[in-house]
Amino acid sequence: MSFYISKVTATGTGKTPAIVTFNRGLNIICGVSDSGKTCVLKSIQFAMGVIRKPFEKEQTGYDRVSLDITTPNGSLKLSRSIGRNIVNVVSDIASIDSGDYDIEYKGSGNKRPVLNELWLKLIGINKLPMIISTQDFTRQRLKWNTIMRLFWLKEQDIENPKSVLLPSSPTQEPYFFAVLLFLLAGNDYPDAEEQDKDEISKAKRDAVRQFVNGRITQMSKKREELQKVLFSFDNFDIELEMQKLIDNLTETEEAIVAATAESKDLLSTLLDFKEKESETKVTYSHFQSLKTQYTADIKRLTFIVDGEKHIHSLDKNKKCPFCDGNFQPKEKESYIEASRAELNRIIKQLQGLSESENDVVSILNDTEQKIKNIEERRTEIEDWINSELTPLADKLKEGIQQYRTYIQIQQESDVLHNVSQEWITELQKQENNQDSNKPKFKPKEHFPVNFNSRIDEIAYSILTDCKYENLNTAHFNMGTFDLEVNGYAKEDSHGKGYWAFINTVLGLTFRKYLQEDALYKLGLFVVDTPLLGLDQGVEDNAPTSMRTALFQYFIDNQSEGQMIVVENTKDLPDLEYEISGAKVIEFTQNKYESKYKESRYGFLHDVYSD
Repeated sequence: MSFYISKVTATGTGKTPAIVTFNRGLNIICGVSDSGKTCVLKSIQFAMGVIRKPFEKEQTGYDRVSLDITTPNGSLKLSRSIGRNIVNVVSDIASIDSGDYDIEYKGSGNKRPVLNELWLKLIGINKLPMIISTQDFTRQRLKWNTIMRLFWLKEQDIENPKSVLLPSSPTQEPYFFAVLLFLLAGNDYPDAEEQDKDEISKAKRDAVRQFVNGRITQMSKKREELQKVLFSFDNFDIELEMQKLIDNLTETEEAIVAATAESKDLLSTLLDFKEKESETKVTYSHFQSLKTQYTADIKRLTFIVDGEKHIHSLDKNKKCPFCDGNFQPKEKESYIEASRAELNRIIKQLQGLSESENDVVSILNDTEQKIKNIEERRTEIEDWINSELTPLADKLKEGIQQYRTYIQIQQESDVLHNVSQEWITELQKQENNQDSNKPKFKPKEHFPVNFNSRIDEIAYSILTDCKYENLNTAHFNMGTFDLEVNGYAKEDSHGKGYWAFINTVLGLTFRKYLQEDALYKLGLFVVDTPLLGLDQGVEDNAPTSMRTALFQYFIDNQSEGQMIVVENTKDLPDLEYEISGAKVIEFTQNKYESKYKESRYGFLHDVYSD
């Protein structure tokens, strides 16, 4: 969307509205000094929201300014009262709302839309970008006021010996360049991360240094404690001593294993002998029982034989005790021989039993002796293991553990030393590098590669059209962001008149470049007094030709967009402006009769010069 200013109106209670209308091409406001020419421009700036007041309302009676804007999509009317930071907008453009707009952004947020974003929409920027404003990638909103430096050359800046485009403060230059880059390509470098400012970086470095030193101090104290422990191991070849202990422990553990195995074998043998002992005792017990039985049998048989001998020694009873009759006693069978044979057999068995009993006793005694020997050996082994081998193994293990502790402490000490050194190294790197690795935003490195050549080409063409005297070369110095004509910087050649002229050419050059190469085109160009002082200290012929050529350039290029030029009538070249389509408004202060169609005393009615 492009736009042009169609009318500016100043109103006040009881005052006749002061109106100046413009066409979409060249508009020239001329007149005598202090007739209100610049006041027209200030009124426009006031309605745009970039200055606080255009004139004194108490002295003039005017207290409100309206600005009519025409675009291909419709028209706008902006109205602002002096003393208020609110602009009322009446819009018939679909993308722009009617209503009150704030002039400034507020820290707590704006309840109303902000006028800055309305102007951005008029040149096609529908979403407010955040523009990099410092080398540290700090961002701020894209501001219309900054964009105006590219198309609005103020009277107080027109004689600037430095670049008329650059802001007054060098600290604002990165932001200005970033704004220009955004207009050229729409790139706000969204991936660029904001970097810490130098003072913040220094504060962070100090904090890191303090933190690192604190950690190193802690590690040094810990390492000092470890070193004291290690000192007790001095004069020892730790690895050699530890290997000796390990070898001794291995031998001791092997001895324990062998002794344990022997004890285990002895136990197995002992159990066998125990079983044999038990069986032998059982056999012996059986023999004792059998011996008792044999002895009883012998006594029983002896008793039978003795009894029978005693019976035969007695007389036989031949009378019946009941009837006293005689009878013949019956002869009884004798058991003596049979008992004698049985007795002999038992005696032989008893003799055999005694021999066997002796053998069993002998076996039992031998077994019990072996059991005793085994138990004594096992006791010796257990005592050896428990009283010698195991304590020795424990002592060796303890010694090995101590050496391992030494090694661990040594390793911990080494780690603490290495970590401390690494901290020191990193700290040294940080102190040496300072901010060398911190990326800096260098907007000039992002300009198109042909930026200089295009500006040189356009500037030379305009200077040629403007008949710059003795023109040889035109070069745009990226360092000063200014034009150098014939190898001279502006402030090194000629006087203030030439400064104003060259500043105007520089403004026209950027206007043309942006129109042809930029993504967002501005269209509007405003210059206040481009011929200021051009006749000072130079011959009349050359300035006259240059003045005439400059305004002829305005006429010839008015189709590229609206131009509003303010100039003193006495310096205004005599050209056919109105015939060429330009609109001329002259403020005469009634000192003479204007030759132009539209003229009056001054901008504001009934306001007279002293």
